[in-house]
Amino acid sequence: MTNNIKQIRKSLGISVTELAQKLDMSQGNLSKIENGQVDLRLETAQTIADVLQCPLERIMGKEKSETSPLVMNLNLPLGSQTMKIIDDTMAPTIKKGEIAVIQPQGTKKEDGIYLINRKGKEQIRRLQSLYGEKIALLCDNKGYETEYADEQDIEIIGKVLQKISIVEI
Repeated sequence: MTNNIKQIRKSLGISVTELAQKLDMSQGNLSKIENGQVDLRLETAQTIADVLQCPLERIMGKEKSETSPLVMNLNLPLGSQTMKIIDDTMAPTIKKGEIAVIQPQGTKKEDGIYLINRKGKEQIRRLQSLYGEKIALLCDNKGYETEYADEQDIEIIGKVLQKISIVEI
């Protein structure tokens, strides 16, 4: 059964680990639910909707579309995902409140900006290969220190392709 849990969770900037903890459920179970590998019970779906503060219909993928005719088609790359930036670690390149467009990919093919999972926390960082299997995890905001990790200690979720700036009028 298809559901929108993963998409909603990521759009809110919540890691799978954080949501699993809030639901008092294992990370593995939540991943199986998100990926449709196990049936989602109505009671569980309602609990998830409550925690994510969204309608049950949205979780179940049955929410009626109320798209404005003024909405612009962004022509995003096929299979890409979007994520709202909730911190300033990558400013000025990607600022808090902007939307990152991410192309899912499981490996780092080149240096660049990636969405990663490190120690159960999703974060966007500029990755730079060093010697051996070491990687520098850089924040473009100079107020944050560079971190270092072994390649096997981080999970590459996807490469950031572009950003979308939101302008309030």
